Amino acid sequence: MNNIANMIKKINAINSKESFYNFFTEVTITFKYDRANLIIFSPSPTRKNSPVIYGEIPNEIKTFISEDNSIKQYCLNESAPINYQTLLFDQDKNYSDSFIHKQANLLIPINGFGNEFACLLLAIPELTTQPETLEKLGWYWLMLSPLIYDKYHKLFKDHQKNTMTKRELECIKWAAEGKTSWEISKLLSISQRTVDFHLANCITKTDSINRQQAVVKCVLNGQLLAV
Repeated sequence: MNNIANMIKKINAINSKESFYNFFTEVTITFKYDRANLIIFSPSPTRKNSPVIYGEIPNEIKTFISEDNSIKQYCLNESAPINYQTLLFDQDKNYSDSFIHKQANLLIPINGFGNEFACLLLAIPELTTQPETLEKLGWYWLMLSPLIYDKYHKLFKDHQKNTMTKRELECIKWAAEGKTSWEISKLLSISQRTVDFHLANCITKTDSINRQQAVVKCVLNGQLLAV
């Protein structure tokens, strides 16, 4: 394994979406892995979500991961690294002909922001899949995974916080305090119709079904902290 300090420097040097994508290619080359992927799960009550996967991955493997529920459940409930094979074989299913049978796939759960969660999935060549080696690799990447996720969030998610206008954030802030549209209109010296317009925009921009859900999402995402 490369020195962890060097990997931290490489992660800290990521400053664009392009360099973020290139990072996973560099990991596969440096460590001689078959694949290195960051998988993002963003559950939504209003639509069906497929995971977003960063790093090169064949379509059939992406489909396999999207349709398998075990990886989602593990990431939601556990924090320790694990061989993805273990999760699948514990289900008593036959995966002898799948990609998952042919190599170790190291799964590293990551705590995300709000209702989002994630994991690293590293395809490890057969020669390095001894249990002791996998365990060491797992804890190595567990230390680095929050830094990788933080880079993802800053590059791909933080800008979304700025899509809501100052006035929209003011309205949703007062809605979070339990104020009605009429009360908010008096506090902000604008019409009730304008308040409803801003709150409707908040609902749309947060992919919510009502203002209560929009409030919850804004709170979880930290969007109301600076208002």
